[in-house]
Amino acid sequence: MSVSFDNLVEKTFDNFKKITPALAAVAILSGLLIFLPESVLAKMNLNELPVLWNRIIGIIFLLSIALIATIVIFSVISDISTRRRNKRIRENLKKKLLTLSPRQKAIVLQVLRSEDKTISLDKTSGDTIYLVNNLFLHMPEQVFTLGWNNAMILTYVPQPWLLELYNEEPELFK
Repeated sequence: MSVSFDNLVEKTFDNFKKITPALAAVAILSGLLIFLPESVLAKMNLNELPVLWNRIIGIIFLLSIALIATIVIFSVISDISTRRRNKRIRENLKKKLLTLSPRQKAIVLQVLRSEDKTISLDKTSGDTIYLVNNLFLHMPEQVFTLGWNNAMILTYVPQPWLLELYNEEPELFK
């Protein structure tokens, strides 16, 4: 069984993400042991800990705070980058929408204005292939019928981003 360094690092950081509540508890407890007044520590009989233990508690406190900060910072960075990427993808798809051919625009309008938001199209049609490959339509299930000349007629629905855009900016679809 081969263990790669990347897998080991990934599993380690996945475990850190899972133990964040425990890590916060360790940080709070070690912080209390460091920063509580002597009178409170004396009541709990923790005021005369050996110097080595105080150093270990301080290191645990610093390590847990650093890990918590790292987890928070990386999750915020990940969230921001995901939002930026999704926004950029949506802008590119919006540009593609504006450059569709008249027949492709008619198909998109027909599916968006239909009552059940579905449309039956020939799978081998160039317009259908273009709209599916460029994330305008998608095929929710594999039920099909055969049309003239054994053309495969499938049911398509609009992608969620297209429905959102249709509801937010209906002037684009006139």
